[in-house]
Amino acid sequence: MLSALSHVSNITYMILLLNSAVMPTEGVYTLKRISEDTFVKVLREASATDNLQSYIGYPETAKVIEQLTGVGIEVSREQAMLALGDIMLIVKLRHRIQDLSDIRTYQPSVDDLDFFTCHWQPLNEGDPSE
Repeated sequence: MLSALSHVSNITYMILLLNSAVMPTEGVYTLKRISEDTFVKVLREASATDNLQSYIGYPETAKVIEQLTGVGIEVSREQAMLALGDIMLIVKLRHRIQDLSDIRTYQPSVDDLDFFTCHWQPLNEGDPSE
């Protein structure tokens, strides 16, 4: 199995594809930078096994991912929802766009992107941080 997902057996989880590192649900998150090759491999496997849910909110980002992976990426502005075992596959810009007027015309390239996986676990009941 893929090294980025080696701790998971039997694919019964979803890979949530995101264009930012977000924390949509209360819990504990572990973010790990991955290579472009690992990102491509994980995304292709998730797509081939029908375990991929896209939360990519921008058509330009979806286009770059499609060009990189050969996988069609749905654009979705929905809020990501996590279930136990789900893994976030994240592609994010290496920099923030400083001039907001450039957002509509900005065309990212693969060289502008960093890649991550993020694992989530719910908080334990009785967590002392509550």
